[in-house]
Amino acid sequence: MKKDYREIEIKGKKELFKLEKFVEEICDYHNINNEYFGNILLASTEAANILISLAIENKIETLIISFEKSLKGFNFKIRIIGKGIEEGNEFRLEQEVRKHRLSREIYIIKALADEVTISVTGESIIMIFYVSSINYEKSLVRINQLKEYWVKKRTTIRKGNE
Repeated sequence: MKKDYREIEIKGKKELFKLEKFVEEICDYHNINNEYFGNILLASTEAANILISLAIENKIETLIISFEKSLKGFNFKIRIIGKGIEEGNEFRLEQEVRKHRLSREIYIIKALADEVTISVTGESIIMIFYVSSINYEKSLVRINQLKEYWVKKRTTIRKGNE
């Protein structure tokens, strides 16, 4: 399998368009359908918004979004970098989730991604999307369509010969 790793840097909410372009280019390159593209885009945008909001409170505005294609699927890691992280300044992501302030956003991310991991300190969110199953499902549909076609063709031929 050919390794595919990409990374971008976003500074603040004004640059979220870079994330949209990043996800769109990846999905186009790997021929991901629009429905799954929408899931990936919405989940990654929500994760980026959460981390940007928490980073701004801690005077850090830089996010690194990395993508890696693995055997499992597409791995997106969104993490905050800056002086606050280096100094051991812990973010309150888990506290915010417990207070239900971010419950809607976290719910959306968990509903759209196949696996979600939030770091203990809250400086990163990792989302995994199982895209390999998309092609498997398509192949099953095509196999069933072919079977139906041949069953119809046989019954049509037998009726014509009788």
